[in-house]
Amino acid sequence: NFIPQLEKDARIPKRACLKMRECRTVEGIVWAWMGDEAPTFDPPTQGDGMEDIDPITGKHEDYIVNDFQIDLPYDHSYLVENLIDPAHIPISHDATPGGGKRENAQAYEMILDASSGSMGSNGFTGRYRTAAQREKDDPFIEVQYEAPGIIRQKGMPRGKDSPLRFGAALHCMPLTLGRSRLLFRAYFTGLPPLLKFLVTIKPKFLANLNSCKILEQDAGLITTQEDHFKRTGRTPGDDYILLSSSDVFVKAYRQWLDGVGHGMPWFQGLAARSENVDGHLADIPPSPPNLDPIHHRAGNYLETRYHRHVMHCPAT
Repeated sequence: NFIPQLEKDARIPKRACLKMRECRTVEGIVWAWMGDEAPTFDPPTQGDGMEDIDPITGKHEDYIVNDFQIDLPYDHSYLVENLIDPAHIPISHDATPGGGKRENAQAYEMILDASSGSMGSNGFTGRYRTAAQREKDDPFIEVQYEAPGIIRQKGMPRGKDSPLRFGAALHCMPLTLGRSRLLFRAYFTGLPPLLKFLVTIKPKFLANLNSCKILEQDAGLITTQEDHFKRTGRTPGDDYILLSSSDVFVKAYRQWLDGVGHGMPWFQGLAARSENVDGHLADIPPSPPNLDPIHHRAGNYLETRYHRHVMHCPAT
């Protein structure tokens, strides 16, 4: 609160003073309002009573909460696309804890809300359930894409006869061309007492290790997709086979980018793209459809899981 070079009674110049910004902690993330006036809206929230979470400990009276963070070597639009696509889970993450089983792959009933205000520049909402869940008249999993990069889900994944309820807030952030960051919060309740006890005593780093594995299982295919569109100059609309029984939200998201991408520094939509979207791949040779866990594709330098996750994730 003083400058040594000033005279004793001199006033500190206004230009040397820091501007105070209003900050709030929501969903484990610190949000800062950068305007000079008072905030005109609040940070986005999940609902479901999650506003009652202890901001210091991250614990909630009713839910088990897990926070996770990782950097990924591909564009944030592919991260959003991946996380908004439930149909790939049984195949891509077969026999992986927290993933699925290949034999459970099936059609989905996916509904994109068509009501006024659902699909617009702010994103869209919808719901999904498997064909098997539809036959049992189980409830839908609710989905919200909140522009520019938040995916929210909540529902009863094991159907109406199970007390298990879950939710997730997935914040997908662009770091630069070809590099993204995921800030992940998942919560659930309704576990049997013994299973709840086992989950709560499991070290955080073990749970996060599994989350790293799941995301790395997708990375090989995703980075290959980026390479393909760079080499060919084609768009996802040219080569994706988008099924109404599995890809409704993927299509909606890429079409959303078609409509608003002109206002972004770069974008890859379903039918359109910015000229610079593949600039980070210019000096990198085509990649095979697998992941070399040592090499970071976007920057073409050595990187390990320690660099992608451990250095950034306070829970680990």
